[in-house]
Amino acid sequence: MLTEEQRARIARNKAEAQRRAAIRIEREKRDQTSVTLPRIPSVSLTASEYVRSCPPSTSTHIFPSSVADKPSPKFPDPQVFRPSSDISRIPKSSTESTNATVTHGPLTIISKVSDERSEETANRDISVTISIKDKNCVNVSFHPFSSRFVDLLKSIPSRKYDPSTRLWSISFLDLEQFEQEVKKLKDLHVSLDSIPANVAKLFINSNETSKSIKYKIDDGAIDESLVSALLPYQRKGVLYGIERRGRLLLADEMGLGKSIQALGIARYFKVDWPLLIVCPSSVKFAWRNEIQRFLPAVANIIVIEKGSEILPVERSSKTAVIMSYDLMVTKRAELLEYVFHIIIFDESHLIKDCQAQRTKVATEIARKAQRTILLSGTPALSRPAELYSQIRIVDPKIFPNFRDFAIRYCDGRQGRFAFEAKGCTNSDELGWILTNSVMIRRLKKDVLHDIPIKKQEVIFLTDSAISANISSLRNAKNAYAAAKDSETRHACLVEWYAETGFAKAQSVAKHILDSFFYEGAPKRKLLVFAHHQVMLDSLAMVMIKKGIRSIRIDGSTPSRHREEQCKLFQENENIVVAILSLTAAGVGITLTAATVVVFAELHWNPGTLKQAEDRAHRVGQTADVCVQYLVAQGTADDVMWPLIQKKMDVLGSFNLSSDTFKGIDNVHKNMVSNVAANSVVNYFPPTKRSKMREPLGNVDSGY
Repeated sequence: MLTEEQRARIARNKAEAQRRAAIRIEREKRDQTSVTLPRIPSVSLTASEYVRSCPPSTSTHIFPSSVADKPSPKFPDPQVFRPSSDISRIPKSSTESTNATVTHGPLTIISKVSDERSEETANRDISVTISIKDKNCVNVSFHPFSSRFVDLLKSIPSRKYDPSTRLWSISFLDLEQFEQEVKKLKDLHVSLDSIPANVAKLFINSNETSKSIKYKIDDGAIDESLVSALLPYQRKGVLYGIERRGRLLLADEMGLGKSIQALGIARYFKVDWPLLIVCPSSVKFAWRNEIQRFLPAVANIIVIEKGSEILPVERSSKTAVIMSYDLMVTKRAELLEYVFHIIIFDESHLIKDCQAQRTKVATEIARKAQRTILLSGTPALSRPAELYSQIRIVDPKIFPNFRDFAIRYCDGRQGRFAFEAKGCTNSDELGWILTNSVMIRRLKKDVLHDIPIKKQEVIFLTDSAISANISSLRNAKNAYAAAKDSETRHACLVEWYAETGFAKAQSVAKHILDSFFYEGAPKRKLLVFAHHQVMLDSLAMVMIKKGIRSIRIDGSTPSRHREEQCKLFQENENIVVAILSLTAAGVGITLTAATVVVFAELHWNPGTLKQAEDRAHRVGQTADVCVQYLVAQGTADDVMWPLIQKKMDVLGSFNLSSDTFKGIDNVHKNMVSNVAANSVVNYFPPTKRSKMREPLGNVDSGY
């Protein structure tokens, strides 16, 4: 049953949504209204007769904000065009009601400002939004334009206007005065969307506590074996985590060494140990190796691999427990009873879905912990709504209510069947909140000035192998285009995506052989990422047939074997190709021996692609890295590639992406080939091809 407070909140949100919808509809109607210029009168008609014959104007003229600092111009209404030589014949009484007489060339324009237009301008609704700009200022945006409201802004001493963004800003110290002045306006109906109280409190506190306590990590609080291995920017990351009392989201770009920083922060608070590390199953043993390498004093490292295994009896600073997210859910009751006071959540974007069981369990056990350290190079894979659960785990006081968060930052609104939060609004404010409350994020280009470059390019594949499957591709495409609702559209896109993987398999294999393994080709190591099993199997078979030594990691590879495979690829110079699943091997592993990364298939989430790219482009890489995206026109790639670019733009708006994929070099490759009788494609029965794919997990198709 809903409480009275919940019912009241729902009613308020519904009323607000209806009000905004009404304003939007009215604005659209107004924009569609065209301004009709009056007919030029005959010379025989006197000015006074023409003025009396013209109906009063009801057009509203909105002048661009770029001229907001100039006096609001008077639009001539109506306009009377008379030869300048005849102006003397116009009786005085005919021009008493006009505001101006303007001579322009051989014509004289007599202008009259309509009282009705002024009244309409004065009484219309204006929507005003206030959002944080930086630590000192707030942005003020409003719609539609109103010279009266501009005059009010000009009365604020600290006001500034930025022509590039077309936004006004005022000092936070003047915000209260500004809001009071807005309330005094009687001639305008103003809807004011101000900064939420909890965010305003955070804003004030951040300015008051800017001079924080200076912590040290060289005084024995952290093991010397770890401190000596830290790079300068990593030391700053550890200090930031300590200043935040061990509650933070460490969102450094992939490859900057988040694991060692997290261990450093956790070790500073070793009085709260044993340590719990929750991570993807594929990197459990990588975490064990990191602890053994940097914290040799931690002698009791327990990797939980089965639900039947018990938690350690010993509670000391020498004990660490590592488990996967799935086992965390399985052992929920034990974890809540045991109570870990310090927890690291690796790849925390895996707990982005508030309704997922793993997110609910993670939130429960984090609520009992003193320190929670979240790690992710891509905390939001597609949209800002994915940040909410992670922010709430670090600090539940910042945004106590998802609906309020979604309305302000995710364009939250009531959809046809449920509340939707798929957009992005007030992104500057959200970015400021993240970096000033829970998150630290650095990019490679900012902290590793000597790191090799990463060049990205798109290869467009067109050949007869893809054309041979054009019938099934066309059917899948037509089904997608004909879908009426988002659920059906999503299902059709998944099927089209699967057909695309089958259609591209032979072309991808041929591209890799022709580009990197021709006679006399320089020796380079490659990472090849794919999603569907048919693509992974096809590539593996081609490597075997051509005698090219390779490793393969997908969802069926046991955790222990993944580590062995990675080590083999890194150290054995004869193994030159790693065939990897995007979802099973795209995170948590280091493969810097490779200098080429090839994406045989795309993925819904751009964050997944960025994670995979940086398996090679990370700390320890000594050569430039070439990244290739293989795109086939006429396939699902036509929909997915623009979708990926759009999502990257959204993430970049609140500082969670440094790339947009829009400046990538484009290369068209026309590989004419026949589907031979012994083609690898023939090894896969067509009736099974749609089923042969890696588990989609939390698929996000962008709807």
